[in-house]
Amino acid sequence: MSRTRFSAARMALIAQNTLLECRRQRFFLLLSLLTAAMGIAVWVFCDCGFVAPRAKFLLDGGFGALTFFGAVLAIVTAAQSFSGEIEKRTVLAVLARPVWRMEFILGKLAGVMILLLIFYATSTGLLLGLVMWEQAGPGMSSAGFPAGGGQVSGSAVLACGLVQWLRSGVLAALTLLVSSYARSSLFAVVSGFAALVICNLQSVASDACRAAGSGWAESVVGVIGVIFPDFALYDVADGVAAGGVLPTTYLAGVTLYSIAYAGVFGGLAACCFRHREL
Repeated sequence: MSRTRFSAARMALIAQNTLLECRRQRFFLLLSLLTAAMGIAVWVFCDCGFVAPRAKFLLDGGFGALTFFGAVLAIVTAAQSFSGEIEKRTVLAVLARPVWRMEFILGKLAGVMILLLIFYATSTGLLLGLVMWEQAGPGMSSAGFPAGGGQVSGSAVLACGLVQWLRSGVLAALTLLVSSYARSSLFAVVSGFAALVICNLQSVASDACRAAGSGWAESVVGVIGVIFPDFALYDVADGVAAGGVLPTTYLAGVTLYSIAYAGVFGGLAACCFRHREL
């Protein structure tokens, strides 16, 4: 095995098989339908008189549903895809061939990332279509859209969808790290949701410790902030709903931030899996 070189082709084949396996699951179809239904429901409720401004309500509700269901899909798919191979013992047939364990881990992560890309692309496209339909509607004035910000930019909506995909990719890599040493998919799923809570509450905990003047607590939160990514950096839907655009510098920075964390989590998962007895 030590004489076999790392192969991107083998990793791509594992990613392809992972994608096909995940797409056959009803869970993916169910979440896609729920996300689409939530987006359409938010669009219907825009006609209520108490909702203003319309575009902000539509984008906030749509991206809220997209972020939530995307996180659920990332955690469950990453955990079940990896743990299912362990529990069914099919991983033994794969590793019996000249396949690196790192190739297996990275292939699994790539397959889940592609699945998430399909999910976010279709859902963001639907949301963008609803926003464009509202803005192009007959008799629609700019009063129905963000005050002082003009109409919502379609490219900004797509960029926001890209940012949410990056967030879910980091979460999938973190869940895959837990799965690499977890003995059951249930433990990996629960740990993934616990990590999601930690990542979302980092900024809140940091502000609370700073306001309380607790130095040791702020240090602990700072250490946690290095270990876990801060998902507050991905909360850009409000700015897009207000008619703003995402700067290129921000998109480049958040992309590098996501790649760094996903790479570290993927490398640690490969290391844990390498020393795991099957």
